[in-house]
Amino acid sequence: MKGQRWIVDAMTFLLFGFLLFELIKTAVLMPTISKELNLKLYQTGLLLGIFSGGPGIVMGFVGGSVVDKIGARYGGLFPLIAFTVVTIGVGLSSTYLELASAIIIFGVFESFTNTVVYKLTGNWFGRHERGLGAGVTNSASPFFTFLAPAVAIPLLLFYHNNFHDVFLLFALFSVPLVFLWIIFVYDRPEQSKFITLDELKIIYRDEIASGLISESDLNSAMKQHQPLDKINSRINGSGSINFIEAFKYIFSNKENLGLIIGIGVMNLVWASYSEILPTYFSDYLLYSTATLGLYTTITYFAGFLGAVVSGLLTLKYNKLLIMKIGVIVSLVATIPLIFVAPGISPSILLPITAIGFFGILLYFPPFFSYTAEYFGKAVLGRVLGLQYSFIALALAFGPTVMLSIASISSWKMSYLFDTVMVLVAIVLTFTIKETKKMKDLKAKMEVE
Repeated sequence: MKGQRWIVDAMTFLLFGFLLFELIKTAVLMPTISKELNLKLYQTGLLLGIFSGGPGIVMGFVGGSVVDKIGARYGGLFPLIAFTVVTIGVGLSSTYLELASAIIIFGVFESFTNTVVYKLTGNWFGRHERGLGAGVTNSASPFFTFLAPAVAIPLLLFYHNNFHDVFLLFALFSVPLVFLWIIFVYDRPEQSKFITLDELKIIYRDEIASGLISESDLNSAMKQHQPLDKINSRINGSGSINFIEAFKYIFSNKENLGLIIGIGVMNLVWASYSEILPTYFSDYLLYSTATLGLYTTITYFAGFLGAVVSGLLTLKYNKLLIMKIGVIVSLVATIPLIFVAPGISPSILLPITAIGFFGILLYFPPFFSYTAEYFGKAVLGRVLGLQYSFIALALAFGPTVMLSIASISSWKMSYLFDTVMVLVAIVLTFTIKETKKMKDLKAKMEVE
């Protein structure tokens, strides 16, 4: 893994990871926060819903359009700033309103993250490596998810259950990343001051082979630090397709819905493990803080392994097949949670939650790689932004609905709802199919 593209991939890994670390750290500490602020279960669910997606329902497509216009390099600064703001805000909060305000601010700026990281992956990696690049980026999700309780719980115990000090401690963590981001991250590889012609040939191998671009185009773009669409007028840049054209293209086939809506449903399932599990362990199974921290960490580590394995599998196997295996594995593990009762040994429950999270994270790397290949680069920012609107919708309502069901009815019914969502994800995943019509439309979008 040598070359500038892997440095950019490391930057997207850290950006994605920092935001997820903040989200999961808050979810893990939410039982302590709720106790200090006297929150009801539905209020906890509402906060987690806002935190993980609420404002993004509107901001998703808007953010995607903004990133297509200003580029992923500058778009990435929004979530980096959000990390610092929300960490300080939550740390200083002493009322429900103050906490909600900080979380809403986070949600608005965090909504750029998904579009930024996967647009960069789509731009910086050729078709042959894109699955692995997406796998590295997406492994940040389970890696920082398992790191959050491993770090946050010991710190909470060290500070005698004072969550304020834990949050304020992390307030400056994003500052070094801002400087590294500005230095190393460029929207397109040919714009980078550190790229070589040999690496550009690797990234654009398929485009060179098809005759779309030439080595001369690459050399000129590299020397001028200009995107290829400025050098070769046949290539459409990400800002050259207007809103109406992009929208018609994205919804031109019913088969596209599996890629637009399916990711939202799978993120709801992801939230049922990453955000709901700590409250489930504490409120329903009555596990101690130490046990909660240990078993969520192990479960989340299994997800990290799932993302890494998935990224490697995309180098050799069909991406859509890996996605289908991921949703089926997550279903097999989620069904038993319907029948879990208080008093169950953590050692019995752990393999179930670990396998479930492994399956969920098996799904994501090939999904985003497949999205870039399926829709093409010309409208990728808007596709990712639209996907994020559905992700945000799922993340906003998922925790709220699940915790409300647990409060009104039972945790068994809550995970029955979760199982139904996995079944919906399976149906949507199995409807995805690239038709000849879609291939022809993509070719017109990419090249004038």
